[in-house]
Amino acid sequence: MGKIKIESTVGAKIYANEKELGLIKREDKEYELENGKYEIYAKASWCGSQKININVTDDKTVTLTLNSFKYEGIIRTVMMLLVALFMFSKSLIFLILAGVIILYPLYYISFGKDNYLELTERIN
Repeated sequence: MGKIKIESTVGAKIYANEKELGLIKREDKEYELENGKYEIYAKASWCGSQKININVTDDKTVTLTLNSFKYEGIIRTVMMLLVALFMFSKSLIFLILAGVIILYPLYYISFGKDNYLELTERIN
């Protein structure tokens, strides 16, 4: 039996070869799998991650990282800043900028739903 370790910053269900392994939250979690090749991916509601192929063996633990889409934290911070600036200044330009910036995360919950989560293998 081999192991995979997933270091996650988001909550999602983990799948190996279309079989659900379990739920992971913002934590590190290990799963034991039979030796062999697996296609691993994660899903959160209708959004998910790309599928990655790994080879599980007795002698090593495969470490994966699971995050939300790229720049989520930055987008969230900028949105909050622009809304706060609008509230204090009542200048419509800040609201327009916030509307334009929200298009980036909207892509990930619609057309880019299979890239909402970012699952990558960490090379030790």
